[in-house]
Amino acid sequence: MIKEVKISKISSKIGNRKNFMKAFMDLHTHTLAAGHAYSTLLENIDAALAVGIRYLGMSEHGPASPGGPHEFFFSNYKVIPREYDREAVSGRVVPVTGGRLHLLCGVEANICDTDGTLDLEERYLQKMDYALASIHPFAFTAGSRKENTLASVRAFQNPYVKILGHPDDGRFPLDYEELVREAKQAHVALEVNNSSLNPRSTRQGGRENIVELLKTCMKYEQPVIMGTDSHMCFAIGKFAETEQLMRELDFPAKLVLNYDPENIHKLINITV
Repeated sequence: MIKEVKISKISSKIGNRKNFMKAFMDLHTHTLAAGHAYSTLLENIDAALAVGIRYLGMSEHGPASPGGPHEFFFSNYKVIPREYDREAVSGRVVPVTGGRLHLLCGVEANICDTDGTLDLEERYLQKMDYALASIHPFAFTAGSRKENTLASVRAFQNPYVKILGHPDDGRFPLDYEELVREAKQAHVALEVNNSSLNPRSTRQGGRENIVELLKTCMKYEQPVIMGTDSHMCFAIGKFAETEQLMRELDFPAKLVLNYDPENIHKLINITV
């Protein structure tokens, strides 16, 4: 069972650098299993504990990703312990019942076509803690703004998908008005991807598109979730670029799911 975490009432503001809100979850992270990430699962857990993350999500790319894991990888999550902490004397990370960190095992499924088809069958998705769905150039052929939006909407209408990953890549333009309205109706979170704000990101127009996304989410009071999209452990739980942009836009903290641990229940498919 996930332990309940008591926190004070959520502020209406993100806060400044000296007085910022605390993010309790990072559900978009990758390990060596992705084929293009560089940390082990244990290293990610260690890094998450170091920055106070309570809910860490392992969201490996679906099997359509070059070098990514086979379907069998996702069928064996049952062997992975879910609660972790540090040993009092050695400081070593160990699985322990009631530990401060709860691991969630999921997938970043690839959206493959305008029907919203994912690259992982339902029989795998239904056994996972949660699922993101994202558009990537190796699995999806870019279409018109209408076609890209339709693909995204149909993907998150899948009952196992709770998060739409990085809807900010200018290579796949989206109609944010339609996307946000549909996400609100489907009770799906839209991700604000911290990696997309990296100037070296391969995604195009990340900052400009995230600004438009956030403004539209404010208009419709649509929740977002910050994700680091970490491909190395040092980025786990660090949302500095995203939070700075949210402060600039005066984005309301109540719409950021990371800041309240109770929101985890809106994002996972398991009963806790």
